[in-house]
Amino acid sequence: MSEPCRFERDVVAGRITDTLRDHMSECVDCAAAASVSPWMQRFAGFSDREHILPNPAVLWLKAQLLRGSADAARISRPLTIVQLFSYAVIAAGWAALLTWKWDVVAAWLRGMTPSGIVANASSASGASLSFPFFAMILVLGSATAMLALHTIVADE
Repeated sequence: MSEPCRFERDVVAGRITDTLRDHMSECVDCAAAASVSPWMQRFAGFSDREHILPNPAVLWLKAQLLRGSADAARISRPLTIVQLFSYAVIAAGWAALLTWKWDVVAAWLRGMTPSGIVANASSASGASLSFPFFAMILVLGSATAMLALHTIVADE
């Protein structure tokens, strides 16, 4: 391997004089260095990383906040299970209530037309809804409202 030209450093540094131009026309290494040098200077200016790393203090603070939210989720998990169980119980209660009195509820809903209201007002015939039915509606409605309010307040 041959030794590098002694003028190559001046060519790479951009210190080109008339004497150096004459030398570059004869020296292949200096001519190659002169053609590649601008590109290498731009390449050296590029950052090694596409995305600069954030400040370590910010990373530590985010880790502390995430740890706190993970702890809160772990602590509230039993309450979430109870809440889901409550949803299931109330939904089953509504389903049982409507199944128990579906014929009467369907007839009552069909009677909500203008002609049905007039016909029902004039006659006292037909199936009626019992006191236990209305008591169950009151209990299930109250439980549904309390669970909905708890869900809204718990999310805040």
